[in-house]
Amino acid sequence: MSASHQCNARGFARACYLVAICLSSVTSVVSGAGEAKPAAPECDRDAVIAHVAGQLRTYGPKSNNHEFFGFIYRVDGELASAVVSGNRCRGADGCAVDPAPAARRIPRNAKVLGEWHTHPHQTGSRLLSIQDVLGANHNLHIRCYAAFYAAPDGEMFGWDPRSTSVVTAMASRISLGRYPMDGESAPSPHLAAAGNGTSTP
Repeated sequence: MSASHQCNARGFARACYLVAICLSSVTSVVSGAGEAKPAAPECDRDAVIAHVAGQLRTYGPKSNNHEFFGFIYRVDGELASAVVSGNRCRGADGCAVDPAPAARRIPRNAKVLGEWHTHPHQTGSRLLSIQDVLGANHNLHIRCYAAFYAAPDGEMFGWDPRSTSVVTAMASRISLGRYPMDGESAPSPHLAAAGNGTSTP
C-alpha cells in the first residue's frame, strides 16, 4: 500500500532527511515552499509526462510483488530517471522503498523534476499512502517538482505535490492512461539496488 518512501514511521523522517540532503546538492531550489508556482518553460511538463509514462510502462508490468521508485531529472537536455526497487511486499503494509539510493544516482549537474512510483499488482492499493503524499510534499521546494504513480491495475496518475493529505492528493489526480499488464520491457541501466546504490542488470 505504501509506495515511494519508507513505510515505517521511524524510518520515514530519516529517509526524507537523507533524500533532501542528496537532492539539495543536485538541483536549484526556490524560496517560499508551499506557495503555488506557475509552470516555468524549463519545467517542460509535457515532456516529463511522456517520460514518466514510458517509465511506468517499463517498470509497472514488473511490479507484481514489489514497488519501483524513480527520481526524474534533466541533464544535458535529456530526461532520465534514477530508479530503485523496493523490498518484496508481504501484505498491504509490508512494502517499502528507500529513495536514497536513487537520489545518489542523480548526476550532480542535473535538474530534478519530480518522482514516480509503482504500486504492486498483488498487494497494492489504488490509493496513495500518506507516506507517498508527504514524501512528494517534502520536495515541494524544488522548482518544477511533479509527482506520479501507477495503480495495481496499471492506471497511471499524476497528483499535486502541494497536497498534505491523502484526500486532497487523490482529489488532485489526473489520469495518464494505462500500461499493459502483460507487457515485457527491457531492464533500464538506471536501476539502483536498494541496498548499495549499484546498478542492477
